[in-house]
Amino acid sequence: MQPIKSLAFALALVGCAGQGSDPATLAPAPSTLHSEFRAVDADNTMYGPFVAATLAQQNEQHASSAHYFLEALNADPESGFVADRAFFQLVYAGRMDEAASLAVRMQGSEEPVDDDLVHLMYVLEAYKHEDWAAVRERLSEQEGAGYGFLITPILGAWSYAAENDLVAASKALAPLINDPRLGVIGQEHYAYILDHLGRYDAASSAYQTLASDERPASLQPLVAYADMLTRTGKEQQAREFLGEQTKRFGDNRFLLREGMRITGGFGPSQDATNPRGAAGLVFYRLATEFAQSRSQQAAIIYLRVASYLTPEVSEIYFLLGNLLEQIDTPESAVSAYAAVPQTSPLKPLAELRRIGALRSAGRDGEAEALLRAALRDAPNSSAHLSALADLLRDEEKFEEAVHYYTQAIGQIRSAQQSDWFIFFARGVCYERMGNWQRAEADLQTALQLNPGEASVLNYLGYSWIDRGENIDEAKAMIEQAVAEQPDDGFIVDSLGWVHYLTGDYLAAVQYLEKAVRLEPTDPTINNHLGDAYWRVGRRIEARFQWRHAMDNSPSDDERESLKEKLELGLEEPS
Repeated sequence: MQPIKSLAFALALVGCAGQGSDPATLAPAPSTLHSEFRAVDADNTMYGPFVAATLAQQNEQHASSAHYFLEALNADPESGFVADRAFFQLVYAGRMDEAASLAVRMQGSEEPVDDDLVHLMYVLEAYKHEDWAAVRERLSEQEGAGYGFLITPILGAWSYAAENDLVAASKALAPLINDPRLGVIGQEHYAYILDHLGRYDAASSAYQTLASDERPASLQPLVAYADMLTRTGKEQQAREFLGEQTKRFGDNRFLLREGMRITGGFGPSQDATNPRGAAGLVFYRLATEFAQSRSQQAAIIYLRVASYLTPEVSEIYFLLGNLLEQIDTPESAVSAYAAVPQTSPLKPLAELRRIGALRSAGRDGEAEALLRAALRDAPNSSAHLSALADLLRDEEKFEEAVHYYTQAIGQIRSAQQSDWFIFFARGVCYERMGNWQRAEADLQTALQLNPGEASVLNYLGYSWIDRGENIDEAKAMIEQAVAEQPDDGFIVDSLGWVHYLTGDYLAAVQYLEKAVRLEPTDPTINNHLGDAYWRVGRRIEARFQWRHAMDNSPSDDERESLKEKLELGLEEPS
């Protein structure tokens, strides 16, 4: 979904109804191993699994952490301390049915539970199972919960709407509708409820009021209105409305995509006009707001909650995979992308992202197998051809990589700026194969497509310097690349090496020292700095850098060169 007016103001108020925690801190606070273990008696039979669970948690291995916390909880079923941690790890790992069951168990225990996320899942367990009376009872038990100001009116109203009681639903939603800052969210759900109950004239009026807002909080009501028009036999009116709104919001991708779904008879990707869909959408919207504010943990929690209510919504898993990649947990991202339903229009893109996550997780063999299988089904897929070529390039299978890059380039009708990388990557492969003529042509094409791209400026400039060609132009290109990316150690190394090759050893030392600070373990950069030190008479430091390069897995050729330099030093330049 593409919100126009931020919900940040709403997020700040979600926790203002009582003493509950802010939604961004629903997880247990980070702690040291020492503070965690003090809460557990070392003689207790749960100590071993508790230690394993805590270590797994600190290593972001949430599925394993949940497993061991549950094992610890089985050893001491009355421990609310362990139950709370087991619950959170279950949520974070996406084991939502188990998390909901544990929440019910925790709420029924003698030890009081003071955790908003547990309270919320306790309510949602009844909500998902359509026990509407239990939903209202559980909401009334948690009046002080931090989520109450926004979530309670919505869930309460929908519990009545599910029983066809519009009067009670309206009364439950009234506090939210009447709030001067959050009222628009209540108005949206009132429109959805009217639609759900078949009050189409009233729903139409409510939708049109929302659509008339110059900066709507969400485009979802516009999509829901178009869908209602289609469902009620007013397809042409729906098309006209979608056309107007798409033009109004500058060919907004969300509206374009949802419009195609609705006019194609598939309905919106997220149906807000039923109890589960409406509630799931609330948590998805909260997740997107937290994601945009870089609060990944809170966003992941809300996406997990949304998936509990609406497991069929592909956007949930796609955003979840993206966030899990951002926090460097690629194994979890693989599972998230795999959960995108097979029938979803997002599935092909999700599969590509899953392949990328597999590679990040070090599972290149599986990634390659998936790419080759995809190409058997769709041999002209440019995205899969490029992805396979990238994988082969990283494995230094340059000739085969060129084959697939060439096929992918063959699918390009007219090269655009966004196509620069594929020419650059093929050029790199040609250069590594020793075919400089073709490498140079591809690198120059990449630079023409994207003139300021630092990686292309650096690679082409460095190659020219290395070959003794176009020295002045090459130096200027690398200086431009450093200006574009001053903290890229490899590009700074190139500029230092340019100065070295042109005899300006003092300048070379200056840049190469910075490059080593940026990339302290790269063998080539350390080797270069050693050479520069030698030329300015700093020979003890030169040998230190060469030894450091030797300790950081240089290539076979570089290793032999380093051995010789450590023994004999450098010859005087001719």
